[in-house]
Amino acid sequence: MPAYSALESILPVAMSQVSISTTVRQPMFAGQLYPADPNVLREQIDAALLEANRNAKTPVIPYVRTLLVPHENYKYALPILAETYRHVEKAKYDLIVFVAPTVDTFNRLVISGYGYFGTPLGNVELSDYVRNELCDEDDDFFISELGLPKGSSIEIQLPILQRSIGKHSPLRIVPLLVGNQTVDLCNEAASALSEILMSKNALLIAVNNFNLSAENTPLIEEFMEAMREQDYAKLIRMTVTKGANLGSGLGAWAIAARASRSLGARNFHLIAQESNVAVGKRFVSACYAQQ
Repeated sequence: MPAYSALESILPVAMSQVSISTTVRQPMFAGQLYPADPNVLREQIDAALLEANRNAKTPVIPYVRTLLVPHENYKYALPILAETYRHVEKAKYDLIVFVAPTVDTFNRLVISGYGYFGTPLGNVELSDYVRNELCDEDDDFFISELGLPKGSSIEIQLPILQRSIGKHSPLRIVPLLVGNQTVDLCNEAASALSEILMSKNALLIAVNNFNLSAENTPLIEEFMEAMREQDYAKLIRMTVTKGANLGSGLGAWAIAARASRSLGARNFHLIAQESNVAVGKRFVSACYAQQ
């Protein structure tokens, strides 16, 4: 476990004497949501990326700054993830920042204190420098493992990153978890990311699943239109009023929309969408690009 106490894990970094750990967070969902055998995992992802490129209906989108992705067992979500990640498969980024919802609810923004996140394909380094930059931005940012043990939304993205961008470029990540997706926390996260990522060659990845139902269908279309327009006020309003009934990471996507606009990534591309009755989810993926 990270080398700090339970008390330190709930204090803002400025108030604690946290020594960033060089330890590895072992994968918690390998063998459950994706294969634990590295050979099987590698072959499965490579085959999905190959299939996505072979059957692509659109050219690769250049200058992608933000990916909007779903999360679920690879059995259901890998095809749409592959279709999404193929657009950055050959791109190079110095940093990858995740914005994801948590399973537990709490009023803070948290970033893990681990040095690395492990997967069956190897370890992915966390950026200590950017982690500290974010935590110095505002008292709402905490170095903590809150929300991490139960949360699979970031972990399942890592192996496919390793088999796409990671094949030709080192991966360095910052996993930002948004507790209660309130107006204040979303505002803080969007403002901090807009400022800190301005001068960085970074890819922002925001995670959200829509809940599948007849009532939600028009609301999903409304939310996605607001994403297209980068209408942050409407996105936040829907996040607060519709909440978990509509999706798990509405706030994460709202943050991504506002940060992307600030970073000059204003071209929206809807990549793929599908309804999966087996898990009761509507998978949607999209991106913001600078051209």
